[in-house]
Amino acid sequence: MLLHIDEDTIIELAVLVGGENAGKIMKNLLKKPGITDEELSRILQLDIKEVRKFLHKLNEQGILHYELAREKETGHRIFKWYVSQEQVTGFIITNTKKILERLEERLEYEKKHQFYWCETRGCRKLAFEEALNNLFKCPICGKLLQPIDNEDTIKAIEMKIAEIRKHLEQISKVKKVAEEPLVKEKVKAAKHKK
Repeated sequence: MLLHIDEDTIIELAVLVGGENAGKIMKNLLKKPGITDEELSRILQLDIKEVRKFLHKLNEQGILHYELAREKETGHRIFKWYVSQEQVTGFIITNTKKILERLEERLEYEKKHQFYWCETRGCRKLAFEEALNNLFKCPICGKLLQPIDNEDTIKAIEMKIAEIRKHLEQISKVKKVAEEPLVKEKVKAAKHKK
């Protein structure tokens, strides 16, 4: 196991991915691993199609996995659903890396452009090229655009990037420590086979 993600975090993650009902489904999956979609539908009093939609959405995101079994009498397929800590950890790492990538792109954009703003709340800042195209008038309120200093924005993005990199580095260290015994066990097993 790479890291232990607490149940509340896993439930919050399900809510972010699929909404409140996905959070309720996740809560039940954590209580009773191997629960079926029919049982979830009955317990939560949700339409079976809605339950399946959420289960498949969480499965597509790599948060859940299932085992497929057949009912002996009817041959009906039964899906037993499970939450895997490794899958949740992987999902979090992957999405954290995507966020880092987007922040790095935004930082580059902020550093390469000069910005203008009308100083009116609700209006957005414009890069020089866009401000020029609008003759330095705000396309929303019509006020004159003024150059703005974006150093605070750059510093804030740099701080967030550093924070995320530190977090990913810590996760990487934990992952390496957790994987070392597995590698040693595989080497021992390979030697014993010979």
